[in-house]
Amino acid sequence: MKKPIFLLAAALLIGSGAKAEPFNEKEIVQPSVIMLAELDPDEVIAKYIQAVGGMDKISKVKSAYVLTEADFQGTMIETTVKSDSENGRLKQETKVMGQVQQRMILKDGKGFAEMGGQKQELPDEMFELSKSQMYVFPEPHYKALGLSMELRGTEKVEGEEANVLVLTLSNGMKTVEYYSVSSGLKLKSSSDAAGDIIYSDYKDVEGVLYPHTITVVSPMLPFPLESKIKSIEFNKVFSDADFN
Repeated sequence: MKKPIFLLAAALLIGSGAKAEPFNEKEIVQPSVIMLAELDPDEVIAKYIQAVGGMDKISKVKSAYVLTEADFQGTMIETTVKSDSENGRLKQETKVMGQVQQRMILKDGKGFAEMGGQKQELPDEMFELSKSQMYVFPEPHYKALGLSMELRGTEKVEGEEANVLVLTLSNGMKTVEYYSVSSGLKLKSSSDAAGDIIYSDYKDVEGVLYPHTITVVSPMLPFPLESKIKSIEFNKVFSDADFN
């Protein structure tokens, strides 16, 4: 049972910005509907920003503490994320049955990952890939982070029409994000490493919308695994000790 659990933890971290395998563009499902009017990727991001509360509100969210829980065949998996964009810091920690199994920390311009007691400094490339997760809402910063964006029509996500946005990282790796045509909210992201991550159950948190259910669908897992937010706090004041 340990191997699937470790794979799940890895998928959750990868989905949050850790290193992914090169994305195979041939595996991208062709859009079911091609929009007649050519859209600007910036417009999709702008609509998302407006949908979650507007730029004025999300720009004031400088840090966050998020606790999620998932039940994996009776095994409780708890993940905490501490993000602090103002000070360039991030900590992600995954516990299985109360025991720390995986940890990633970014601070002072470098980072390290730890799994099963093995600690390793992150290469510069992995650090760059993970930097976006220091932001609670990284979408307005995609270009500044060196991501290029391309729209590829629309397709259905959980029965809802979604704009397909392909993000290309500076090293050529790709992630695909899906934004609702009607609401503008992000519905899903896909990559070879993490599989599909579905975002749902958006709720108001201090004036902005944030998904409270995250479902991972991956060949690494025998079935979709659902994580739910148990606690979330924006603009939390962290100490240096919180990132050790």
